[in-house]
Amino acid sequence: MVIAKPEWFKKKNRASSIFDIPLKGWIYNIIAMSVIFIGVMLPQNIITETIVAGVFLFLIMDENIVSLKSLDEREHMHYAIAMRNMAWGVLIIMITGSIILINNFNGTDIKTGLYILIMITAVGGALINNITRHKLEKEN
Repeated sequence: MVIAKPEWFKKKNRASSIFDIPLKGWIYNIIAMSVIFIGVMLPQNIITETIVAGVFLFLIMDENIVSLKSLDEREHMHYAIAMRNMAWGVLIIMITGSIILINNFNGTDIKTGLYILIMITAVGGALINNITRHKLEKEN
């Protein structure tokens, strides 16, 4: 079941940034992100957290599937190359970060170190993906 439509995420100008999507796409993104903020305000129990996480993941995956349908063949190839590079980058970050985490943190700081590792991995993966896509767009 798909809620979003591909035209909501189709860029107005192919050479523009990722922020150049129609208003309905922005509204869909704001609704998806507001699910997390609403979930933080609700009483914290396992059922509420599971439902909020499920709705959020459904909306994000729905957007991802629909936005891939709006890509042409060249953009789809660029997306595949960027995701491959991101996967390798995340793998390298996780392995080196885990080795550093095991060697440098004691038992009490391991949880903090794990949160830092997750954040560095997410930011690093996003950077690698965006840099690759930007480079490929500039070459063509």
